[in-house]
Amino acid sequence: MVIINTENIKLMQSFNQEDIFNLIQNKNWSAILTFLHKNKAVIKSDTLLQYSVSIFKSEFFKGLNKKEGIISLDDLDNLFLLQSGDFIELSKGNYKKLVCELAYRSKGESAYNYAILFPNDPKCKGIINKKESSLSKSPKKTIKKMNWIEIYNRIFEIINVQDDARTYFSGPRFIKLLKKIDKYHPDYKQYIDIRNQEGKSTSRRIYYYDILMKLEENDRINFVNRIIEIVEPFEIEKIIPIKNLFKGKRIESLKPKPKVKKESDNIETVFISYSWDDIDHKEWVLILANNLITNGVNVILDRYELGLGKSLPFFVEQSIKVADRIVIILTPNYKKKAENRKGGVGYEYSIMNSELYNNQTNNDRIIPVLRKGNSDESIPDFIKQYIHLDMSNDEKYENSFNDLLREIYDEPEIIKPILGNRKSFAR
Repeated sequence: MVIINTENIKLMQSFNQEDIFNLIQNKNWSAILTFLHKNKAVIKSDTLLQYSVSIFKSEFFKGLNKKEGIISLDDLDNLFLLQSGDFIELSKGNYKKLVCELAYRSKGESAYNYAILFPNDPKCKGIINKKESSLSKSPKKTIKKMNWIEIYNRIFEIINVQDDARTYFSGPRFIKLLKKIDKYHPDYKQYIDIRNQEGKSTSRRIYYYDILMKLEENDRINFVNRIIEIVEPFEIEKIIPIKNLFKGKRIESLKPKPKVKKESDNIETVFISYSWDDIDHKEWVLILANNLITNGVNVILDRYELGLGKSLPFFVEQSIKVADRIVIILTPNYKKKAENRKGGVGYEYSIMNSELYNNQTNNDRIIPVLRKGNSDESIPDFIKQYIHLDMSNDEKYENSFNDLLREIYDEPEIIKPILGNRKSFAR
């Protein structure tokens, strides 16, 4: 939008009325608009600054009336944003001139959005009619209103968890991110004051939605994508449906298809998920992995695969995707990290938790292994419903390891006999 040059920076650092009048005389509207934005907090309380603003408005609209092409579309747009953010006040006549000029000189959706603010203006009416006529001839390539409602509800569910600082969006954080899309939007305090003055709700759920739906379609998509980029590493199972709503896919289609296994494929791939509690625990997990490998199991373990410069989230996603089975080594520290969504464990658990949720009655991939502590201390609540293998007693390691191998091989020790024919009795 506005490029801040050295002259602009000088103005922002020390206010000098003579400097502003020189900029007005030279019709350097971009520099003035930048200065007004940076000093928005004091415009209403500084008499000298208010006088300078009045001179600026007078000269600006003189230039606009002359139609000499000396005012750029960016300058018009920036003045509109300052006025909309209640940083500068325009008369009704000048506001209409500004909006109509923006409608005449803008294109596509932007022109239409400006035009509908003054639908009775002849030129604005023409823009509106042209837009609505084109919509009636071809389907509108935008996200459906109902989809936006579902997208918002799903997003809000993620960013409303106050106990998780990584994904929680307070009002100030939400608006700070928004200002990267709309730099002249009021800051948090100004926006809440405006809503209070207008008698509108200051509930985050309501005003977040109001903000979102007032954005143009492209800006709205861009804004939501920025939120997704921030929260996706911690809530990947909840982000996938949102991404598919953008693509118009049905949520039901997200359920993983059952894996078809070739008869000739006898090698099982196992991903081990664990927390780095201490050196002894890390070594125990490494020994377990080595033992599995020597018994014909292809093991994916971070200590085998990850080095400097490697991406942990990518490693986790790919490992869980390709693994036939996932062995979770449960300890009190694992439970704490999983339920608080911390570190690599939190990321792994988020992905696995989604699978467990979608397959609550038929978990055939995840094998819970209790290494330390009891069930309440070490097993996350959602996994407690599944039978776990106890490997906490090192004296019984061999027997427990064989039970684990049998589970991975899908070769239970006790096999149910084949149902025979009903016996008949002679009479």
